[in-house]
Amino acid sequence: MSAPAVAPTDTPHRQRLAALRASLAQRGLDAFCVPRADEYLGEYLPPHNERLLWLTGFSGSAGMAVVLRDCAAVFVDGRYTVQVARQVDAQVYEYRHLTEEPPLQWLCARLPAAARVLVDARMVTLRWAEDARRSLQKAGIELVLCTDNPIDEHWIDRPRARPRRARLLGEQYTGESSACKRRRLGQALGAAGADAALIFAPDSVSWLLNVRGQDVPCLPVLLSFAMLEADGRVHLCVDPARVPEGFHEHVGEGVTVAPESRAEDLLQQWSGKRVLADPDTASAWTQLTLRENGADVADLDVADVLADPSGTTIFEGFDPTDPEVAAALVACQ
Repeated sequence: MSAPAVAPTDTPHRQRLAALRASLAQRGLDAFCVPRADEYLGEYLPPHNERLLWLTGFSGSAGMAVVLRDCAAVFVDGRYTVQVARQVDAQVYEYRHLTEEPPLQWLCARLPAAARVLVDARMVTLRWAEDARRSLQKAGIELVLCTDNPIDEHWIDRPRARPRRARLLGEQYTGESSACKRRRLGQALGAAGADAALIFAPDSVSWLLNVRGQDVPCLPVLLSFAMLEADGRVHLCVDPARVPEGFHEHVGEGVTVAPESRAEDLLQQWSGKRVLADPDTASAWTQLTLRENGADVADLDVADVLADPSGTTIFEGFDPTDPEVAAALVACQ
C-alpha cells in the first residue's frame, strides 16, 4: 500500500505568509487585510498589482485575505467556493464567505482589545475605511492605514509594470469634445458650490478626456485619476508612458499632466477649496490626503452632480451598423 500524500511544509505561499507575519510583528501590528484591489480600485488588475494572488494563490476577481499572527483566512463570495479550495492552501488559510461572515466580523471575534489592524489606504474606499474603523473601535481594536504595503517589500519577483500608450477617440465616436465636456461639467460643479471634483474612476477619466487605455485585459481604461476644476481645467495624474502622442492637441487647452509619483503633491493643492469626492468609489488615501491638507471634502456622488439632465448618451444619433461606429463602440466597452 502506498503511503498517503503529505502536504509540503514550505511552499512559496507559506514562505510569503511567514515573511508577511514577520513584517507585521516588526511594525507592532496584529493583523493585515489584503483586498483583491489595486490603487485604481477596478475589478481587473494588471499582473504587477495582483497582491492577493501573490500572497494566497487565489485568482478570482473578488476576495480578501486577512492575516493574523497565528491564523489567516481568505474570504470569497459564492462564485468562488470551489475555486478557492483548489487554489489556496487549506492548512494555512481558512475559507470564509465574504458577505455571510465578513472579514471585520471575523477579525473582531479573534483579536483582543488594543489590537492593531493594518490596511493599505490606497486599496479600499473611504466608506470602507470609515465603516471598518467604527466596527473595530466597538471591539477596542485600532485601524491603521498605510501606503507602504508590506507585501511590496517581499514581492521580489514582482512583474514590471508595462504601461502602454492610450488611444485617442475622435469626436465622431464620442459625440462631444473633451473641452466641451470639461466646460459643461465645470459649470455643474460651480452650480453645486464646489471648486473642484476628484474624478477617481479610470473609466470616468477616460470618458472625460476621450481616451481609452490598453493596460488592463478586458477593460480599455486609462489607469489614472484627475482633479476637475469649476473652470473646466483638469489636472491628470498618470504615468507619462501612458500619454499618447498628440494628447494635448486632442484634449485642448486646460489639461496638465502630473506623474503618479507626484500624486500627493497634486492632492495637497486644494487647501480652503470645496472638493466633491465619492466615498463609495474613490480611495481612502486620496480623500484623506485632501482633508489632511485643508480641503473641504464634500461626500457626494460626483456622477450625480455631473450627470447630464437630458439623459442623452454619448452615442445617441449614431448608427451602430456603421463599421467605424461599431469599432468605436467595441473600443469603449
